[in-house]
Amino acid sequence: MAFTHWESLKKIDARIHILPDAVHKANPDSDDVWLCTDIHGYCAMMDDLHIEKAVIMPLNDPWLMSMEFTIDAVHRNLRDMKNASPGKFYAFADIDTRNTPAQSAEAIRKALDGYGLDGIKIHPNNTRCALDDEYNAPIFALAQQRNIPVAIHSYPNSAEAVCAAKRIGRILERYPGLRLIVAHMGGAQWEELLDVACFVDMSAILPDYVRAFGIAKTEEILRSFGADRLLFATDYPDNRHLPPVEIYAAYFDILNRMDFTEEEAVKIAYTNMRDIMTASK
Repeated sequence: MAFTHWESLKKIDARIHILPDAVHKANPDSDDVWLCTDIHGYCAMMDDLHIEKAVIMPLNDPWLMSMEFTIDAVHRNLRDMKNASPGKFYAFADIDTRNTPAQSAEAIRKALDGYGLDGIKIHPNNTRCALDDEYNAPIFALAQQRNIPVAIHSYPNSAEAVCAAKRIGRILERYPGLRLIVAHMGGAQWEELLDVACFVDMSAILPDYVRAFGIAKTEEILRSFGADRLLFATDYPDNRHLPPVEIYAAYFDILNRMDFTEEEAVKIAYTNMRDIMTASK
């Protein structure tokens, strides 16, 4: 029987964006979606949305995540946001390619061990460094060694894009067992990920698929990965077509119109991401 109450289901949103208070205070005239990246406002929403926890993803852009513009300041801000709301957030470590590869790996190690962060985020478009570039090698090696999840932005616009799906396959050939979360399901290149041993999150892309293909085909795409690999995620508050206030309602409406069973819905909404994070501890 199809489960049609996603709005009341306990969830982990596997991909959101929150900016530190200091960044908000330094930009009081901001009038875009980033106004909604306020931790206090997001916490106030969580109970009504039945979101038990959410994963704060940095942007691989220190100019957005701190007012000191250093990777250590970004990581301290992420730590402080986690600590200010105990039990509500995971936070993934950031990358600043102004640093050497060794320096980036060391900064991530400090973020994990010293600041209690939970994983690594790589956004190749923002770093301007291809996913399978040698720059990322010590970062992937560290993640493999420590069994730490790595979240990868993949919304490519060409076969050679820095975040192209084929590059994800190359990474896993080189680092077998690496626990990868591919954001946005690889966009239009989703089929290339079907045989790749990774999780995929539906952040940002779910409404795009529905606009392009309709509900039935979108469900077919999701089901091609299987409920064990799918992660509920929104990219809140950022979306190509939806204002922040409409994102969660749109996701719930789309998923309620699909034929996932309650058991499948619980995996997608909660237990898959919970198990990813538990395994890394």
